[in-house]
Amino acid sequence: MTTMSELLLTPRFSNIEVINAEADLENLVDTIEISETPDIVAYLPKNTFLLTTAMAFQDDPEALCKLIEDLHRLPAAGLGIKLGRFIDTLDPMVIATANRLKFPILKIPLTVTLGTISHQLLSYIWDHQTEKFHYAIDIQQKFSKMMIKGASLQSLIQNLGGILKRPVVLINPFLEVVASTQHFKQPSYATTLDDIHEKLKKTPELSSEMTFLLEDDTLLISVFPVKVTTYYPYFLVILKADQIPYPFSQLAIEQANTIISFTIYKNQKLAESNRTLRGKFFTKLLEKGEDDAEYTRNLLDYGKSYGLLPSDYYRCLVAGIDESSMALKNLTLQEEVYSLTYEWLERELHRNFESALIFPHPTEDKFIILLQQHEADLKERLVAIQTALDRLFPISISFAAGNEVYETASIHYSYMEAVDTYRQSEKDHYHSFVHFYESKGIMELMQFIPVEQIQHFCLFTLKTLAYPQNEMHQELRRTLQVYLSCQCEITETAKQLYIHRNTVKYRIAKCAALLDHPITHADFSLKLRLALLLSDKKG
Repeated sequence: MTTMSELLLTPRFSNIEVINAEADLENLVDTIEISETPDIVAYLPKNTFLLTTAMAFQDDPEALCKLIEDLHRLPAAGLGIKLGRFIDTLDPMVIATANRLKFPILKIPLTVTLGTISHQLLSYIWDHQTEKFHYAIDIQQKFSKMMIKGASLQSLIQNLGGILKRPVVLINPFLEVVASTQHFKQPSYATTLDDIHEKLKKTPELSSEMTFLLEDDTLLISVFPVKVTTYYPYFLVILKADQIPYPFSQLAIEQANTIISFTIYKNQKLAESNRTLRGKFFTKLLEKGEDDAEYTRNLLDYGKSYGLLPSDYYRCLVAGIDESSMALKNLTLQEEVYSLTYEWLERELHRNFESALIFPHPTEDKFIILLQQHEADLKERLVAIQTALDRLFPISISFAAGNEVYETASIHYSYMEAVDTYRQSEKDHYHSFVHFYESKGIMELMQFIPVEQIQHFCLFTLKTLAYPQNEMHQELRRTLQVYLSCQCEITETAKQLYIHRNTVKYRIAKCAALLDHPITHADFSLKLRLALLLSDKKG
């Protein structure tokens, strides 16, 4: 962009003089117009430098003051008046108005025509714009070639820093440094980087360029959002931005920003493709194959590229984004939150667990974590991950863990337990939870069997002892229960019931006759124990 001060510093325009002392010469100049019409302001584009002889205002300084006010509101770059033709000197009222608004009034020499000076000014501006255009094309070509050749983000940032001759750093949505110039290897920049992080934490939804001062208001920092996704940008940070050398540093930043965003987008699409492959592999891992060494060996060989290790310990966890974090969010934002959370979990698992793997859920917007060795303080470490993510974005996540299994072919059991735990926790309206699977007892398993079938089993096995109606059968049932719980030991049963050993023998013999089967037979003994337990609960 060309400014009034830049025009006046050009030798060919040295004969143009500034009339008012308070003029702001940093106004931008986009075009030049000539007019003698009093109401021309309505037809001028912004940033116009208006040239005139002020013929219409030679006897009306108040109208000229109004013109200056209208030009200032437009805003215009300035007003050039050819004095000596119709107006020899400006009324003090006009100069005072211009000074109050800091609006530039310039004196055009009487020796040149307005047409000539207009042509010269426009030629300079157009040449300037052409030069900027060529510079932008050169920068774009340079960075585009780097991107096509597969240049890393580090290479792109290094080149941008070289062009700008300033420290540059690229920060991801997690406020981690992705790439930086060599400056940041110096210890003195560590504190500066921490201060930048703190500033970015307070402004996570940055949508346009932001500048702020550090180090006792002496170091200017410029932050440019790199919009790869709609809601969670990367941050291109440039230090000492006020000292960036001319020419056209802004164009270099804009072109580099575009190429960096394309490079990040490409990397994200590759990561997305990898997630799809990982999801397919995990689906394969859940399939029940043949329980033999060859099947396990083939599975481990197939999973080697995904990080699957031969181990005697595996444990599945299901992680999901809580509904409160996804509520009222549109589909695009939900997809971005899912991708962002996956990337976050992948990083945190790598940092906190030695051989943990993450996979996308086969059918839901959830994540599967596979631990391949015992992890101490698992719950505390998962809570720490929850807390860190919630503080950063915030996004609330929950974890549900299955029991550990001891061979590859059994991983699907741990997975099903984790899924069951997660669904039950959701059903019970838990939020931001870390829950572990609790193994079900016999009675919990029996809840899935109809009551009629359970009653039939009890009656078939225990006959009249299933639901005894008289005192004798009640005593026989009680003796049978204690006898079985004492592992069929006569003496121990007698002690617990406070009766004689012979009484125990008599009652057990009566039970055997009633049930028409030896009590101590292994299979029948198991059926008796189960029937006694079920008939107690169901009765």
